[in-house]
Amino acid sequence: MSLIGRSINLVLALLICVSVAGTAGATLYYQESVEELDAENSQLRQQNQQLRQDLQSTRSDLQDTRQRLQELNQSLSTTRSDVNQVSENLEETEGELESTEEELASTRQNLQSARQQVQELEGRVSTLEDRNSDLQSEVNSLESTNQNLRQQRNQLQNDVDDLNDEVSQLEDDVSSLENQVNDLEDENANLRNEVQDLRQQRNQACSMINGSKPSFCP
Repeated sequence: MSLIGRSINLVLALLICVSVAGTAGATLYYQESVEELDAENSQLRQQNQQLRQDLQSTRSDLQDTRQRLQELNQSLSTTRSDVNQVSENLEETEGELESTEEELASTRQNLQSARQQVQELEGRVSTLEDRNSDLQSEVNSLESTNQNLRQQRNQLQNDVDDLNDEVSQLEDDVSSLENQVNDLEDENANLRNEVQDLRQQRNQACSMINGSKPSFCP
């Protein structure tokens, strides 16, 4: 009986140990599972946040793309209008080109005629240059003659200046002599007046003398 009781106690102890070990293992397993779930949940949150950011960026890119598409449509419309305008300009330009080619042909003919005229003018220029050279020689000769004449003129001008100085001096002398003559004439007139007065006084004195008169009486 005692042996059976011990066996039961041993079995119970083993069961308790197994139960405790199982509970500890289950707790440890549950804790690890919870940690793994938390890690996965955190990772999923990060991925969700990243996906939201990517979605926002994608929406922004989509908006930009739509705006660019609208701009491209407008540019395409403008380009089509430009193409039509360019086509019209091309037709006008082709017409102008044809007219220009005709004008070019006429201009070439005029150029040929102008070249002939240039040759003729070059011949005339050569003749005129020879004539100019001859005239330049004559000019040089005339300039030399003119230089000599200028020297003679300068010499004559110097002589004239000297004569003018002499004339001026003579005029001064004449003026001085005229002044002297005027003074002498005034003095002579005064002397004549004095002589006339003295004669009158003499005649009066002589007329008052009775009898024999002095020899100076008239």
